[in-house]
Amino acid sequence: MAKRQIVIWIILMALIAGCGISDITDTQKQTPSTSQPDQSAPAPDTTVEFTLPEDGEKNAYSCPSTATTDRAFTDTYISQQRADTPWPEAYRYKTLTVRDIETIFTLARQNDPTVTQVIVLPPQSLWDNMTSGEKVLYLVNKARCDRGLKPFEGVDDAITFVAQDYATYLANHPEQYAQNPHEADGRSPWVRMQQDAGVDVGTNADFFRYGENIASLAIGTSASNYPIVPEPEAKSVYGWLYEDVKGQSTPYGHRRFLLANRLVENSGVPEKEGLIGIGVATRHFTDDQENHWTEKIVVMDGFDPKSSWDNNLAHTRGVTLYH
Repeated sequence: MAKRQIVIWIILMALIAGCGISDITDTQKQTPSTSQPDQSAPAPDTTVEFTLPEDGEKNAYSCPSTATTDRAFTDTYISQQRADTPWPEAYRYKTLTVRDIETIFTLARQNDPTVTQVIVLPPQSLWDNMTSGEKVLYLVNKARCDRGLKPFEGVDDAITFVAQDYATYLANHPEQYAQNPHEADGRSPWVRMQQDAGVDVGTNADFFRYGENIASLAIGTSASNYPIVPEPEAKSVYGWLYEDVKGQSTPYGHRRFLLANRLVENSGVPEKEGLIGIGVATRHFTDDQENHWTEKIVVMDGFDPKSSWDNNLAHTRGVTLYH
């Protein structure tokens, strides 16, 4: 059998509102000789020092975070200037199960002083039937709740439209994407959310409480088919949390967005605040060496709504958390 050459190219970008605009770019390249994991990397589950529950042991629960724990949160991971924790090589190419994702995130948590417990995902059958927006929301809300932060209210239809439309635009206009990722269509995230979703700061949204994260994950192969990018939602959230330092002009920008606290509590239920929208687009292309590439572009938009937004969150979908 002919060997397949796999090339991995990952770019993560973010724009954060509230502390000025920061364009953040991180590039990593790797060229292993075959599609098999690097044998020098730790084998799955061999260095794990924790116990993850099996699917049958998982139970739904309500996030225990309160306004008090939310206000008290300080991201010591940032103040201690923790280094990146790269996605493990042993899991880079394989199809990922819920168990794999739990293991990867929990290993990263061992280098994170803001959290002291394993991450638990839904049972595999439930995870497989979740939308991209629900997967991202779940991972972000688990990151928030396990640190005492109040979870985001949910995935909003209008913001999802904005994020999906922009992800599709980026996939169709790679040159503009490379030149100005957050304004490739000539508009800022603020303008897109205002024009396309009706977000009006001061009327139905709170000032300085929204932003945009973008992740690009591409896999190329010398085989004649286009490869699959496994679990781009999980890889994006992981990158935003744990691969947000090296090469960044403003380190930890993605993470600050995901773990923002003290959102203005004036919409939805008291225990939750904030809306997101997720867009995922796919681009296939062939390079000069005839390698076939698949690129997944993940766009996350979000903001802090007032109760006047969409009849107090009439078109918002939440997720059930598990422990």
